[in-house]
Amino acid sequence: MNIFGQPFPHNSSWQNGLKIAAGFGAFITIFLLVFRPFELDKIPTPLLIKSSIIFGLITFSCIFGSNFFLNLFFPQIFNEEKWTSGKQIINMGAIVILVGLVNYLISSLLFHIQLTWKNVFYYQGIAISVGLLPIIIYTLYSQNHWLQQFKREAATLQKKLEQKKGSEQTDSHKPASAQNGEITFESDHQTEKKTIDADHLFYIEAASNYIKIFFEQKGKLTYSVIRMTMNKATTTVYPYSLFFRCHRAYIVNLDKIEQVEGNAQGYKLKLQGTTDLIPVSRNLNSEFSDRLLAFRRQTHL
Repeated sequence: MNIFGQPFPHNSSWQNGLKIAAGFGAFITIFLLVFRPFELDKIPTPLLIKSSIIFGLITFSCIFGSNFFLNLFFPQIFNEEKWTSGKQIINMGAIVILVGLVNYLISSLLFHIQLTWKNVFYYQGIAISVGLLPIIIYTLYSQNHWLQQFKREAATLQKKLEQKKGSEQTDSHKPASAQNGEITFESDHQTEKKTIDADHLFYIEAASNYIKIFFEQKGKLTYSVIRMTMNKATTTVYPYSLFFRCHRAYIVNLDKIEQVEGNAQGYKLKLQGTTDLIPVSRNLNSEFSDRLLAFRRQTHL
């Protein structure tokens, strides 16, 4: 049962929602045409084709519409950092119930079915029996597929990173590309300033209209909060090659990365002296890998 609590990649883009909805809509149409369950084999072929296409379109519309509007109006509920396989199945199961209700209403027009509670539950049973198993299989397969892929890629990247660190330690003549210096973060209204040595800055995290700047002070990791957008923070650290915006909500110091891990949602970064795992956006995996391996750690002579 632990697999239902495992992280699951949640892609809130409308393109991904369109692809998933089209896939399930096509599945329902083909399933009804081929197997003709629920006494569909008793109706004329032209009506069967028409009905199968209509039910497929209903499935497509309910899945795409639900995901689009739920992600639009309730982004915190569908936060990927807290999204799991179990939540994905529950979400899709709720959409199946919606599909069953709409199918019932449309069927009353197609087949002149009476509007009764008995028929409501009958159509809900049809929707669940047809849709729930493919949803569970799809979810668990996807979770395992992405988990294995990102774990494998992260392990390869970690191995290369360790080899790179080892070669840098033995090569005392390697030039340093990380710049020394202080970085000054100035709030949006220029009422606050925070100056930090670049080498002591570990990472930056977005916090609503503010940012949290995590840095080392007297041997301990601490943080300051300042009113600033992540875009402005990205511009502020841009001149320093050791910083990389790996996620819409995170900027990391490449020199502080201790370990690269992976789960179904993508790469997770463990920094020196921290227990928190920092995510890497999946669309940045390739760029992050290149930057991390190309980055030259500062040589302390």
